[in-house]
Amino acid sequence: MRFKKEVSLVLVLGAVALACCSGGSLAAGPTMEAKKVDVELSDLQLWDQDGKGLRFKSDVIGDRVAAIVPFYTNCTTAYPILIFVFGKLQELLGEQLGKEVVLISVSVDPRTDIPVRLKAFATRKKAKPGWIFVSGERTNLAKVLEGIGVQYIVGQSLDEHNHIPLTMVGDPSGEWKRFYGYPSPEVLFEEIKRALASREQRTRKE
Repeated sequence: MRFKKEVSLVLVLGAVALACCSGGSLAAGPTMEAKKVDVELSDLQLWDQDGKGLRFKSDVIGDRVAAIVPFYTNCTTAYPILIFVFGKLQELLGEQLGKEVVLISVSVDPRTDIPVRLKAFATRKKAKPGWIFVSGERTNLAKVLEGIGVQYIVGQSLDEHNHIPLTMVGDPSGEWKRFYGYPSPEVLFEEIKRALASREQRTRKE
């Protein structure tokens, strides 16, 4: 019962955030419909919350199914809802988190979100191993984000940044889907399970 109430809270807060990000008009905001998309996973170096230099494709994602969201730690509108959803999603994933599945939160504010700040933020959100927070040098960051469909303009202020909430779920060796808006943890969990099942089917055929 408690979990259902928390999911309802996600939807209510999401509606409020959408209104803020769309100038107060929910009709103008993005939807929660999932769409198959093409991605280009860049293998450029970023940094994580522990200060480690990691290549996005080979180190951060590796051979795992991934769920990815943009965010920044000072955001008070759209992105905190995505982080809240990931907090619940990690509970659903259980032992799969960090092994078969990785959750990735990519900060679009590298000037502020240096590793020590990302670490503190991850601690406050009770992130478990397998939920990785990254940012990086702006040129690399822009290319990584562009590859997953997030527009990031080097030199653009956060006030100018497009706060459209989106979540990517996919397999580096399979297909990817993009969710606009605020899908529930359960919806993302089901999509992750589908990606894992699809991977298993491909493995059996090989």
